[in-house]
Amino acid sequence: MVKKVSVAGILILAMMVTACGYQFRGKQNNLPSDVRSIAIPVFKNSTNEIRIEQIFTDAVIFQFTRSQMVRVVSEGQADAILSGKVYKVEITDVALTSGDTSRQRRITIWVSASLVRKKDGKMLWQDKALWQNRTYDVAGTPQATEINKRQAITELATQMAQTLHDRVFENF
Repeated sequence: MVKKVSVAGILILAMMVTACGYQFRGKQNNLPSDVRSIAIPVFKNSTNEIRIEQIFTDAVIFQFTRSQMVRVVSEGQADAILSGKVYKVEITDVALTSGDTSRQRRITIWVSASLVRKKDGKMLWQDKALWQNRTYDVAGTPQATEINKRQAITELATQMAQTLHDRVFENF
């Protein structure tokens, strides 16, 4: 009896959620119907962080491929092109030891991105100031600190890719 009530309750809840027009994050596609495929060329890098453009590009391609809302293809086959640029990286100390040396740092990364339809060059979406930050620990050696920073950059790229994906499709 309990299982029947649970299943029935879940079905009723699911019907109520769909009836009220609620949609889960990242599932709404407001792009023009003729945009069924996009290309995502390697982001530009205007910072001193080596390979940050590749980390961000890979994260964005993964997110768009995973969602399957459009096909990710080469530029020659694409209906639209999503271009991006990592244009600023700022690192600040956020926690100090009693000897005034850094214990934790915050890395903030700014990205600009735009989606342009290929056939007519129309700008479909643009955001010139996407940013995210993450805190990481300063370790006992410069190499270990660099590993922590790289991990923070990778996490930021993943988070930024999700935000960028959602904004492109939902036109925030």
